[in-house]
Amino acid sequence: MTQPRHTLAPSRLDRIFGPVPDLPRPRALGAERRAEIVLWSAAVLLVLLVFRAGFSQPGDLNPAWRGWTDLSLNGRLYWASWGFVFYLLIPVLIVLVWFRESPARYGLRLYITRRTLLLYLVLAAVMIPALFWASERPSFLVRYPFVRDLDGRRDILVWETIYLGRFVALEFFFRGFLLFGLEERFGRLAIPVSVIPYAILHFAKPFPEAMGSIVAGGVLGLVALRTRSIFGGALVHITIALSMDLLAMWRKGILP
Repeated sequence: MTQPRHTLAPSRLDRIFGPVPDLPRPRALGAERRAEIVLWSAAVLLVLLVFRAGFSQPGDLNPAWRGWTDLSLNGRLYWASWGFVFYLLIPVLIVLVWFRESPARYGLRLYITRRTLLLYLVLAAVMIPALFWASERPSFLVRYPFVRDLDGRRDILVWETIYLGRFVALEFFFRGFLLFGLEERFGRLAIPVSVIPYAILHFAKPFPEAMGSIVAGGVLGLVALRTRSIFGGALVHITIALSMDLLAMWRKGILP
């Protein structure tokens, strides 16, 4: 027997998403205790991510002790790999071992219909003109692409595969583990709570992108709660991130 959704009353959005069944949640762990564990563990994991993942200070990747530079392919792969550990692996272990729940209860399941796919494509398409405009700005071209020593199609394919896969891990952390872990305790306020650390991680990005992260975090959080899945948000995020990298490569003339 599935439990009803905790926070979102029926609305016109249900015409888009349709009835999405929630998964049962064990009663062994109360909502307040679960939220407490999620918040404290999220704080620790984000600090570890920033400093353990080769950062000498926030926003400054510098794994020089390995002989890698900030913007080299190896340096960025090192940075991305720690994202999988702290955004995905450890939160999944907390859900499985500590909460004794399925990660699917935290959005790690596929839910895509023709209507939701159309919605995701519209969200991505709205961003493309803004990205095209931003790609002409010096602040954008200084930041993107993340890797400066891409040598041919193979390097681009390796980097983009790992980089884009990291967004699935990121979506699980912010729109899965954090959002669904707080939902029962805070209701729809779990959305802005999850957006706060998400926006903070964008402080080193260009100002328009940092401001956009607040809007994107709110929209993707609402979509995740409605669909009970992170994969729509991951699809949008991947489309935007790939567009940003390819636009920057095109502007700089480094596409093969």
